[in-house]
Amino acid sequence: MYSQIRNISIACIILVALGGLFQTATADIEANKQLVLRHMELWDTGNLAIADEIFATDYINHDPALPDVTDLEGLKGFVVVSRMAFPDFHHTSEDLVAEGDRVARRVTVTATHQGEFVGIPATGRQVTWTGIIISRIADGKIVEEWWNYDALALMQQLGMMPPTRADYTWGVSSTVTGDPGDPEANKAIVQRMIDEVMNLQNMGVVDEVFADDYLMHDPAWPMEVKGPEGFKQWAGAMFEPYFSDSHIAAEDIFAEEDRVVVRWTWSGIHAGEFMGIPPTGRRINVTGTSIHRFADGKFVESWVSYDSLGMMQQLTTPEWPVAGAWINIVPIPDLGDIVGVLTLSPQDPSGANFTSVLRAGKPEATVFGTFPDADHQSDHIGQIVKVGLNTYQSSAIGYGTKKSELPGMLPEIVYISVLYAEIKVTDENTMKGEGTHAFFAPFQDTDGNGLPDEGQEPVACFPYTITSKRVQLMPPCVPSLPEPEGE
Repeated sequence: MYSQIRNISIACIILVALGGLFQTATADIEANKQLVLRHMELWDTGNLAIADEIFATDYINHDPALPDVTDLEGLKGFVVVSRMAFPDFHHTSEDLVAEGDRVARRVTVTATHQGEFVGIPATGRQVTWTGIIISRIADGKIVEEWWNYDALALMQQLGMMPPTRADYTWGVSSTVTGDPGDPEANKAIVQRMIDEVMNLQNMGVVDEVFADDYLMHDPAWPMEVKGPEGFKQWAGAMFEPYFSDSHIAAEDIFAEEDRVVVRWTWSGIHAGEFMGIPPTGRRINVTGTSIHRFADGKFVESWVSYDSLGMMQQLTTPEWPVAGAWINIVPIPDLGDIVGVLTLSPQDPSGANFTSVLRAGKPEATVFGTFPDADHQSDHIGQIVKVGLNTYQSSAIGYGTKKSELPGMLPEIVYISVLYAEIKVTDENTMKGEGTHAFFAPFQDTDGNGLPDEGQEPVACFPYTITSKRVQLMPPCVPSLPEPEGE
């Protein structure tokens, strides 16, 4: 009898403890959702004080359509600039899904284009676009976000691209209901769909896990997606004959009640005509976020938002070669420009790797007095690697030296110079980029291989911007003829 009472008491204590944990977790999730709603209020009102309340100072935002925002001040600036273009910016929250430290919000945005936006003068047009944004929260602040929104819709409505659809909204939601199931079981079904359908192209699985009255909302897709057959057609657009070597990776999956959020990256090689675009042979990469709703153990509804604009740009943007000779110009504040000649030679037939040689036209061996002992600066030799369409990363190494004080001895190394840059080819004759110029002391190369030892911090590091112009064949000068003698 005593043991039974004791076991009941222990069970009650455990239930109370678990109940407290559940209530705390629920309260945290609701608080996180409120933070996300406040984020929407920031955009809708332009009240920057809200940003100080809800964002960490080292906040970072991943936006496939724009450069990442890497701190709170950068976000504030982005809000200000965006609201100058769209002063009546308005969010409608369609859904919030949360688990742990993450919240996904599905939104519809409406606005009037009343100011310049990404170089587009004000058009006065009413625009609508959709999106799914994931926020990560720590210590009561939003610290990181992943944005996916229909930027293609925005460009089409602003007249920058021909329209491909009449409706830019999520459309009418399904009314199908049923047992919501267990969130963990639902996540497992989503992972199975990714692994077996999207990556192994086993379409038989679709018939197993998709309801007959399934409905997908993809505002960027020009056709209706209904039922298992509709999903097969939608997914099939990522497979042969349109794309080869297709693969999708789930970067994050979380769930609440009957909904599962998955953040993903898809890549494939453009092998066949797609939406009227002839095959390019390019590998493209697209990020996206989906929300799936379950009933009775099956997919019944999905909402998907991905970088459709980036996808079209990767398929249609001209690709310019980089091999050849370039003139480099690096402005140095208050001192002038460093001018040099950059030569790029292919390392392989794929056009992904190049050997680089950079020779300064007017070398400054002392680096403007930073290394006064140096009297010579070598060329910088390195490699440039293609990392995306018209996008490259480069690294090169050179040396500052001084003549030896001992007759007949080789010059002494004063510093090791390492250049790093991220470069974008903007047209067939122009490259632009930014990077860092690091300097290491000779003693930081203990094994004498000419490279700084791993883990060494540079003794100096400077940021720089660069513009490169391709060297082109130029007409010769015409010498002046001497005047005839005797006239």
